[in-house]
Order: sequence, then structure tokens, then C-alpha cells
Amino acid sequence: MIKDFYEVILVDFGGMLPFKLEKGDILTKQEIVSTNNLKKFILDLENLLDYEFIYVGSDILEAKLFHRLIAKDGLLELLIGTPITLIGHFKDKRQAEQFKVSLEKVLSNIVPDVLQPMLIESIEIKKVKKEIVAFEQERFKKLGVS
Repeated sequence: MIKDFYEVILVDFGGMLPFKLEKGDILTKQEIVSTNNLKKFILDLENLLDYEFIYVGSDILEAKLFHRLIAKDGLLELLIGTPITLIGHFKDKRQAEQFKVSLEKVLSNIVPDVLQPMLIESIEIKKVKKEIVAFEQERFKKLGVS
């Protein structure tokens, strides 16, 4: 069992990413444009990382679209709404750092130059401790979820 893992976190509070959805836009024409932009974003990441993501599925949660993809050495979660949140989960720091560098390159190609520093500098890598995971597992047990 993996005891510690690393998260790469990007939260787009300013709505700078081209796959932003406004409330009420889920399942509309704008969702199609947003989805196409998201597909291009994922393809660009795949090309830089030199591996493919496997799409696991999506859910609609409180007017936000939640996508999950399996990466070569981790998991990618995208919450498309306001704000857009991207979280990559990796078992090793090197993989997290490689993902962060690739993410920065993709963002530099899709975000206007003037906005890039604010978004790119907001990307964080956090080490998640086993204790946090154990706490979450205990919380799920209390809710009746195994």
C-alpha cells in the first residue's frame, strides 16, 4: 500500500482556462465547445508526458462537471465549474514534478501571455501523508462507505 503520495494542484479562480463552464451551461452548446477544448488540453498533456490517459468517467456534482482520468503513474481529476480545479495524484515526487512541468508548458500555450504568470505560479505540489488518507478512510467508514 502506498503510504505517501503527491498532489499537483491547480485552481483557476480567474476562469482563464478555455474549458470553463458557467452555471446553467452544463449539457448545452457551450459544453460541447468546452469539452473540445478540454480534449485538446488532455491531448497536449499526453504528448508532452509521452503517455495516454485513460478516461474513467464523469459525474455532475452541484452544477459542476467532474472528470477522472488514470495516468501512467497516477490519477487526474478535473472539476469543471467555477473555479476549475485540476488535481493530479502521483505516488512519487519525480512523477508529480514531471506532470507539473508539462502542465506549465500546456498552460503557456493556451493562456494569454499576460495571465500566464498568475496561473502557472499558482500550481502547487503537496505531499499527502498517510495519516490524512487514514483519516479520510475512517470518515468514510462512519458514513457507511467502505
